[in-house]
Amino acid sequence: MTRTEALPERSTRRLVVTGAVLEVTALALGIAGLVTWTVAATSRTQQRLARMEIPPSELARRHWARARAATSAGLVAWRDLPVGSRVDGVRREKEKSRH
Repeated sequence: MTRTEALPERSTRRLVVTGAVLEVTALALGIAGLVTWTVAATSRTQQRLARMEIPPSELARRHWARARAATSAGLVAWRDLPVGSRVDGVRREKEKSRH
């Protein structure tokens, strides 16, 4: 006989109830921790946004404009290259070594 088989049914039921109580307690603590973290993170985010000189939407707009300008400049530079030089550096090195 194993040890659990030797326990009376009342003791087994008591273990199940104790386990369930511990699980519910852990769940309640987890939810309380999640709520506490959410409140702290929200508060911190609001404080950070209040200290920003430029609103996030304006900052995003500026970065988007910079990215578009960089893309346009790169495209213009790529289009201005002579046709023969539009190969990667490895091929250019191989062509130089043949001459």
